[in-house]
Amino acid sequence: MLVVVAFAAGLRSGSQGGPLALESADVSFVMLAPVSRRAALLKPAVQRVRSAAFAGAATCGVFGQLAGRRLPGSSVAWFGSGALFGLNVALLWVGAALVAHALRLPLWIATTISTVALAWQAASVADIVPGPADIDGSLALWGWRQNGIDVVALVLTAALVALGLAMVARTSLDALARRSSLVAQLRFAVTMQDLRTVILLRRQLSHEHTRSRPWIGMPHVGSSHPVWRRGWQSLLRLPVGRLVRMTTLAVGAGASQVAVMHGTTPAFLGTAALTFVLGLDALEPLSQEIDQPDRTDSFPVERGELLLRHLAAPAVALVPFAVIGAVAAVVIDAVVSDQPRVGPAAAVAAILALPTIFSGAAGAAISIVRDAPDPMSDTTQQTFMPPEMAGFTTVLRTLVPLAASCVGAVSVIFVRESIDTGSATAVAAATRAAVLVVLVIAAIATWVRFRDRIRRSVRAFMSEGRAHTQQQRSQQQRARDQGSSR
Repeated sequence: MLVVVAFAAGLRSGSQGGPLALESADVSFVMLAPVSRRAALLKPAVQRVRSAAFAGAATCGVFGQLAGRRLPGSSVAWFGSGALFGLNVALLWVGAALVAHALRLPLWIATTISTVALAWQAASVADIVPGPADIDGSLALWGWRQNGIDVVALVLTAALVALGLAMVARTSLDALARRSSLVAQLRFAVTMQDLRTVILLRRQLSHEHTRSRPWIGMPHVGSSHPVWRRGWQSLLRLPVGRLVRMTTLAVGAGASQVAVMHGTTPAFLGTAALTFVLGLDALEPLSQEIDQPDRTDSFPVERGELLLRHLAAPAVALVPFAVIGAVAAVVIDAVVSDQPRVGPAAAVAAILALPTIFSGAAGAAISIVRDAPDPMSDTTQQTFMPPEMAGFTTVLRTLVPLAASCVGAVSVIFVRESIDTGSATAVAAATRAAVLVVLVIAAIATWVRFRDRIRRSVRAFMSEGRAHTQQQRSQQQRARDQGSSR
């Protein structure tokens, strides 16, 4: 399935102007110079292929080495098979993107092909029909056994990459110009750790636009609960692509929790990352409010209370995705378990689904609210902050939202350990873990509500301390001056 997902992502990337991203000067001068366009684009295309191949091989090689500790075969063999599989997946993505771009493949055709391929491979996972990427997936098992027919997958991938490089001269200059500008801004935003700008630029790269008309019209019932209505006005305009992505993230989070339950503990990091991204997509009303600080400050409502109200509509909107993740977890657990335990698995999933999803959204809320402009901030204090303290602050700002998302993800570890040790039943352990996660979420909501008030109190305390210290120094200096005059 991962191979088909990479192929589908490559098709969509190519139809949207990818995968190459040149500097603006190269697009403006080199591409318009009297030289062969193929000669000018071949080097960056080869660099793109090389970087993707290295990243795919290194990442999957690490996962293969981890899998080798639990599966028959040597760790070296599993590392090699994982690296070979990752290399094939990465090259398939780049090759599909290059060919789709060269052929000017419309986005709707790329989406249709991707949907058919994903449905076909899903039927293969259910043992209904052979899948188009079965031999590609078989490469990942070469650490255990080798099938000669799997080499065909490598040959086909190499042929696709060669075809894409041969057609690189057909790259669109308009797409390169647009993509180069957006990628330059994206890199700067990443450097500045501006997550909101990164998200907006990423949506522009993928040509993602909100719907002009909502999915469901909301009745006009007067001016009661305007924040609630405004939140749904935003959520009901989410495009199809984002809804599909959010559904995929929920399914992936459920699958990661099943992996954790079956002993792959590091998979909880995948759950945390997936629920964090899902929360970022769902908290669009809160992000839009943060984007307009002048309007927010003009309302006769304390900003913390206003931001807290903006969490209500996304919380309700996340409930269907929690159900999707729970159902996916139960189904996947039934498929991979030797002895299906649908009843207990469904009970645990029903208890932990909402806290896990809300925990990821809470981490996203911390990241969004933390980036809100603060008119009372002391810029001079930030400017003269020691480098060691500045680095620690940067790391802390990055890790705190992810740590909050991990709280819900690790709840299944507590359930697993309770079952293994026999200290509690699955339902009892899940209930205790859910209560702990809910308390953490409540603490984060309280922080959102009183963040500005807490910051003002801390600043007032620090200002009083500095004023008192300065007053003491002045008195001591005055006493020394009087003593010296005598």
